[in-house]
Amino acid sequence: MTEEHRWPRKSAGRYIVEKVPIISDSLKISEVSALLVEHINRFESIDYLYLVSPENKLTGVISIKELYRVPPDALIAKIHRKSPLITVLPTSDREEVTALALQHGLKAIPVVNESGIFLGVIPHDAITAIINRELREDILQFAGIHKRHAEFDNILDISLGDAIKHRLPWLLAGLGGGLLIASIINYFESALEKNLILAAFIPLVVYIADAVRTQLEAFTIRDLAVFRKIDFVRYFFRQFFTVAAMALILGVILSAVSYIFYDKGVIIIILGMAIIVATLSSLFSGLLVPYMFRKFKIDPANASGPIGTIIQDIISVTVYFTIASILI
Repeated sequence: MTEEHRWPRKSAGRYIVEKVPIISDSLKISEVSALLVEHINRFESIDYLYLVSPENKLTGVISIKELYRVPPDALIAKIHRKSPLITVLPTSDREEVTALALQHGLKAIPVVNESGIFLGVIPHDAITAIINRELREDILQFAGIHKRHAEFDNILDISLGDAIKHRLPWLLAGLGGGLLIASIINYFESALEKNLILAAFIPLVVYIADAVRTQLEAFTIRDLAVFRKIDFVRYFFRQFFTVAAMALILGVILSAVSYIFYDKGVIIIILGMAIIVATLSSLFSGLLVPYMFRKFKIDPANASGPIGTIIQDIISVTVYFTIASILI
């Protein structure tokens, strides 16, 4: 195992460079200057000088520019200020490195172990690269897309066979769901025979519930991407009350319109109840389905749409005809 692969992925340890100026505070400024000139080609980072004890523990950090603000015969100890050291562990997340660098205006961040032993530094070019990489990932996540997903489904790079293989399973799932919906409608044939007008409202009930699901799914995927440590219970109940209020409003409006045009009491009740219950069920297909996909490390932007749609359509049709068969 190589040195950098000792550490977890995305950890500070992956970016450590060890060839940096390490000095003692007993040296003079002129001695340190000579040291830098002699070994300049060996250093991978020379933004700072790092003071270490005989036990190799980091005791201080001095900026190169401070070195030339004092007389050559002055001791390093004279310019070494006892201030809190900004350091990270090799297991620290790389985002912590960039946050500390930006917060304190540092060009490099020292890395120490749990005992304070100096291991090396994260240089400025690595910090810049991390910031750029994290920014790109965040922009993709704002759109509900993960980097691996963008690479996996690049239509300009993958073959025709791979493109079909990546998409066809979701469409086959939808095909199976459509056949299941047809079976559900056939099962409630007696309710349809009693009131053929029920068939006219199937698309409406399915559309309204699925429209709410699509809207909720978009919010959920976006919020899961933006708020990585979301309080899901609190988030669920906030969405629940919002969806419940919209379901009630939609149910009342549809019932009122149905009364004006059809004037059939039982149909009005069926449509109102069906819209309310089907819309509430979108909390499962539009919120819980994306959340479960994310938990299982499946990109919700890729799979939630086709799977959530067919689940919602099955629920909506079942709810609609169950209520109709009970009330008719």
